[in-house]
Amino acid sequence: MKTGLILLLSLFSLSTHAFKPHTANYQLSINGLKIAEEVRTLHQLEDNYFYTANAKTSGVAALIKDYSIAASSSFKLNAQGVDSINYQIMEQEDKKVTRNNAIDISSDNSTVISTLTKTQPKIATWKTKKGNIVDPLSLFLALSYDIKQQPKKTEFNYQVADGKSINQHHYKKTNDQTITLNGETLNTIKIERIKHEGKNMQAYFLPDYQYLPVLIEQTKGSRNYTYKINNFESLAAK
Repeated sequence: MKTGLILLLSLFSLSTHAFKPHTANYQLSINGLKIAEEVRTLHQLEDNYFYTANAKTSGVAALIKDYSIAASSSFKLNAQGVDSINYQIMEQEDKKVTRNNAIDISSDNSTVISTLTKTQPKIATWKTKKGNIVDPLSLFLALSYDIKQQPKKTEFNYQVADGKSINQHHYKKTNDQTITLNGETLNTIKIERIKHEGKNMQAYFLPDYQYLPVLIEQTKGSRNYTYKINNFESLAAK
């Protein structure tokens, strides 16, 4: 249950393809059983963006354990795409904080530095490779942005900082695929993660929803995780 929850450049100018504020509601299921709901909201703050995610167990799963995650990411756009500035995550079980990580990210200095929290009492520093750095929350926005900006590109690489380590992620765009979701037939762009320790993951991105993923499927052992969008609302006019 916990693992399941933790899961959610072209010739044109950056301003032309900047993200638009929005809210997206997702539902997480494990082996067909609905276990959690999540709300993701993107705001623009001058030249930067602030992205939040709030997930909480629901239905029968909520009766077994009250588990929630609140995460936030601030990032900017540059010539290479999404570039994170800081990231925070707090996990709670039965109203008690079990994890609270926070990091400051500087791709210019190839450095990630943790900040002090209740469950992170020591400052840690990681050196990264040159280039942009993303976090677990901004990762799929980075993919969304790059898919839109570089429609002919088929492979995407990211270094992801999560407050525990720096990991390299590799994704491959396969054939566009038609899927049925919430009773609708959608023409999506399929992305698969490669070199992922035997784990199988596919994500389907929808151009009509700012190229956000509308469905993510992942297999870990005997568990099949499904993360699908239930609602999307643009906040640009508000």
